[in-house]
Amino acid sequence: MKPAVGVPADYTDGRRPWQWESKYPPEARRETNFETCALITMLIVSMLGAGFCLGLADQNVAILLGGAKLTISFRLLAIFFTGSVGGVTFSIKWLIHSVAKGKWHLDRRYWRLMTPAIGGAYACVVMTLFASGVFASQTATTPAAGIAPTAALAFLVGYFSDGVSGLLSNIANAVFGTLEKK
Repeated sequence: MKPAVGVPADYTDGRRPWQWESKYPPEARRETNFETCALITMLIVSMLGAGFCLGLADQNVAILLGGAKLTISFRLLAIFFTGSVGGVTFSIKWLIHSVAKGKWHLDRRYWRLMTPAIGGAYACVVMTLFASGVFASQTATTPAAGIAPTAALAFLVGYFSDGVSGLLSNIANAVFGTLEKK
């Protein structure tokens, strides 16, 4: 069976057996190790935050601040952290891919490190749009779905945040119009 177009027949990266040395210089290896540690830390924090908030997803906490009442929604925090888990998972996958294929460089570090936060924010926006009935799959009058399917979708939104960015642009253009139309 022939491999698909663009897929290598094996994963040796053109190396002979026992050729184990990195092709990256020591400075680049230090930088990739830093990113790896940062992303692993972000994954642990996001997973702990998601687990904690998923456990409390049906609860809110009200805090009085100088006469004003601030309500913290653990459901929304769970969605954010779960979207962040998706985003950091994607960043880790991309880091592994770019290092292995010799395409890693410092200029994309901001993108790799900010993707988890963007994924969490997009998850909150998309799930709010679902809950409000903007998407046809759920109307505003139906009760919100359980937290498990919501969390699964939030993870996917975070993981595919680049694609979600385009979707949100299309929605904004449909609602507000584009500069060319004004």
